[in-house]
Amino acid sequence: MRESIVCIGQIGTKSYRFPETGIQISSYEELCYYLSRHMVCYLYTLPEEELLYYIRDELKLDKLYRQLSKLMNPEKEQMKYFAALFREGHYFSEEEIRQILDEYRSLKNAPYSLQCKWMGDLSIRSGKSATALHYYKEALKKGTLDKEELGSVYHNMAVAKAKLFRFQDARILFLKAYQHGGEEESLFDYYSIIAYTEGMDKAAKELQTFQVTDLLLESFEERFAQLEEDFDCTDQAAKQKRIQFLNENHKEEEASAIYDQYVRKLQKDFRSELELEDNLPSLNLPVARQKELN
Repeated sequence: MRESIVCIGQIGTKSYRFPETGIQISSYEELCYYLSRHMVCYLYTLPEEELLYYIRDELKLDKLYRQLSKLMNPEKEQMKYFAALFREGHYFSEEEIRQILDEYRSLKNAPYSLQCKWMGDLSIRSGKSATALHYYKEALKKGTLDKEELGSVYHNMAVAKAKLFRFQDARILFLKAYQHGGEEESLFDYYSIIAYTEGMDKAAKELQTFQVTDLLLESFEERFAQLEEDFDCTDQAAKQKRIQFLNENHKEEEASAIYDQYVRKLQKDFRSELELEDNLPSLNLPVARQKELN
């Protein structure tokens, strides 16, 4: 059940979209609620300047706009920025604000590798696979994560790679996740990648390396079969079956037209993420400054 937010102030005529998550807000109350739950996004930066203009022009909070405009140095004024923002509209009580800022201090004092892992986890939940990979790679650089955390990072990296159609990379990462974390879910996803790309017989053979029980293999086969059954009910599966039917009945031209349309749709849906993955090294994402890593 989703939470409801009571908004008593100005409602913007258009929404503001946070680039880190894609979540949109239209009121001061939603802004406070969002920021209080996404403080991990602002450990080395502050919300972009466009948010200030939204506060001024759409939410009509001129006083808050002027206050925050003076607190835009992320190295010195983060605590002051959020304290001023949360206090202006009295959405939170003073006790709640203290708790939020205390949690923020804890996040800032956590090991850098964990901070990056948390940002990767947030990016995965927000559907930003390429960005998640960037943070997970940062998390691995210092070598300070324990085996459980490493397993989780490798597993989520594999999920991100699979969403970007990098199935071979995903397969390797799921295996690493299982080796570090020992989680059955990582082994199942490793099995599923092989079953999807090479068939269930090949996947079963691969699992023999891990000396899994017949019972576990059977459960994997049943789960994968259910995934296939669920996929068969999707529009994507219907298009694939249509293309196969047309080809089998010597209607290659019509099949080709449907296939081209299908590919263009996939390209449209995933192009931005795939392009972002290629361009991540040149982007200035909010991670620790180099001197803090030395």
